[in-house]
Amino acid sequence: MKKDLPDFLIVGAAKCGTTSLGDYLNTHKDMFICNPKEPKFLTYSFLKDCYRGKGDDFTKKKAVKSLEEYKSLFKKAKPNQLKGESSVDLLYYHDKSIPLIKEIIGDPKIIIMLRNPSKRAFSAYSHLVRDGREDKSYIEALKLEDERRKLDYEFIWSYKNAGYYSDSTKAFLDNFTNVKVIIFEEFVKNQENVVKEVLKFLGTDNQPSNFTELHRNISGKSKSQLLNRILLKDSFVKTIFKKILPNNTRSKIKFLIQKTNTKPIIIEDYERDYLKGVFNDDINELQNILDTDLSIWKQ
Repeated sequence: MKKDLPDFLIVGAAKCGTTSLGDYLNTHKDMFICNPKEPKFLTYSFLKDCYRGKGDDFTKKKAVKSLEEYKSLFKKAKPNQLKGESSVDLLYYHDKSIPLIKEIIGDPKIIIMLRNPSKRAFSAYSHLVRDGREDKSYIEALKLEDERRKLDYEFIWSYKNAGYYSDSTKAFLDNFTNVKVIIFEEFVKNQENVVKEVLKFLGTDNQPSNFTELHRNISGKSKSQLLNRILLKDSFVKTIFKKILPNNTRSKIKFLIQKTNTKPIIIEDYERDYLKGVFNDDINELQNILDTDLSIWKQ
């Protein structure tokens, strides 16, 4: 492994608990998660002409665009710390991202988090509604997905297609020596145990103390879009806070504001069940790959 590059990658999937896991790891003395946690450097090289959906320009602006800038994200890590990042588009674009990871980084440890694909799809939809980017109904948005993909929208708009996990998961398992797959539903049941498993996987026996469960990246409908825009967009005040407040403190503040400013999106049963059965073949394939019972995803 190259000393100035990450030792591990949380590669996805989006809306599967990766933010919470990254925050847990970042509180551990042996871990260093870069800021921004999702630099998207490895995918920017082939996505730089994309990002054409509403609000995608902000994502493109924040993406790290050079190897030197990418390396600089890890310079503050202490010599004994394991360095990581969490660009969750790496899983979705596995066919192009894997060769780049191997070429630039080598053989880092890989963490994949997977969730019931139907629920993941609605969570991604709710995320974009919260940010004022999605203005269609859930069913309309799903029907528009293929068109939006052709128009090179950011991957987060691929509500359905980002839920086909078997090919991408197998590709990472086939190409890297150490890959850990985490099922989101198990993570939610016992976050502390899963975090301990991840720490052991990454190579430290030091376990977290005073463990407090985290729930990050709340999705839903914003009560105030103005407040949400202030929270998300860069500003002079946010720049000052970044300099004086630790990452975890800023994450807690952001979470509390989002929690107060977000309300659930209410949908009808037929909307919630719109994708029921769509993923069954892929789930069956993934069960075989992981030798894990995923029947809970079919309910």
